[in-house]
Amino acid sequence: MMQQNDPKEPAFWGQLLMVGLPGPRMDAQARELVRDLKVGGVILFARNIEAPEQVWELCRDLQKEAMAASGVPLLISVDQEGGPVQRLKAPFIIIPQARDLGISATPEEVEDLSRRVARELALVGINMNLAPVLDVPRSPACPLWRRAYSSDPERAARYALAAIRGYAAGGVFPVAKHFPGLGDTMADSHEVLPRALSEDAKREADLLPFRLAAAAGVPAVMTAHLLVPKWDDRPATLSAAALQDWLRRRLKFQGVIITDDLEMGAIASQLPVDRAGREALGAGADLLLICNNYDAVWDTARRLAGDASLLPRAQEAAVRIRSLRERIHLPSHGLQEVTKYFRQAAE
Repeated sequence: MMQQNDPKEPAFWGQLLMVGLPGPRMDAQARELVRDLKVGGVILFARNIEAPEQVWELCRDLQKEAMAASGVPLLISVDQEGGPVQRLKAPFIIIPQARDLGISATPEEVEDLSRRVARELALVGINMNLAPVLDVPRSPACPLWRRAYSSDPERAARYALAAIRGYAAGGVFPVAKHFPGLGDTMADSHEVLPRALSEDAKREADLLPFRLAAAAGVPAVMTAHLLVPKWDDRPATLSAAALQDWLRRRLKFQGVIITDDLEMGAIASQLPVDRAGREALGAGADLLLICNNYDAVWDTARRLAGDASLLPRAQEAAVRIRSLRERIHLPSHGLQEVTKYFRQAAE
């Protein structure tokens, strides 16, 4: 069931948003997003992280506000892939880049490492890791080369599935990204809209890891800001062909579809964030990611509230998101346990 708010009000739609926060502590802006807008999730960046104890306190405060506002825990996420993309630095586990793990480690070792990483995230109150990367890069010219396990689809899938199992066993939700695969691109979606170069309309090499992850029950998939000309003339994040036909119908994925950041250049160069959010939800995305701009978050909620045609799609998305949020186990330990763990880890 959706929260009992007026669908003409932005707070009805906040549960469909995952947002960035301004700083490392609960401040007026963060409180407004969680208490008043009732966002479904937050994403933490370096600006939100000082020390394990501080992250625990921030997550505790966020969950208190979320429980008071909606009665259901908040999704608290982070990009903790490894290599160049890991927001939590020492004393947290430092994760090698996926490319190196795919060469020098076994899937079993990746699963064990992912489990240990997840336990640290869960210890400080983070319940979702926006990882692993399932892309299958063709060459070092692909921006995902270092962040992906392998250029061989089957090998990439084995390692990604191992990471998914490890994160789940360690107590956090894994997120498979970036559907439908950025491996056949040469441009960085943070800056411009990449174009898929493969002539294979079925994208078999790129979709194999996602197909297996969906079959294994991965709880969430993140979209790619990627143009696949064989499918559509719209980026996958905004494409019903990509999200509803391919991901839902053909790959039979039943979990939460999360967009990549709608402020990235690939999307923001074409559409304002609020309009992109409306298009993504209409195309089949469930949770809309807006990482930086506080005003854009509210603008998006207001635009969604002003479009009655989105209500059936919003109700469908909200059921998936709430189901996932209801599976969150809030930490029962105190700050002393966090301090003790990281002190021992440093010895």
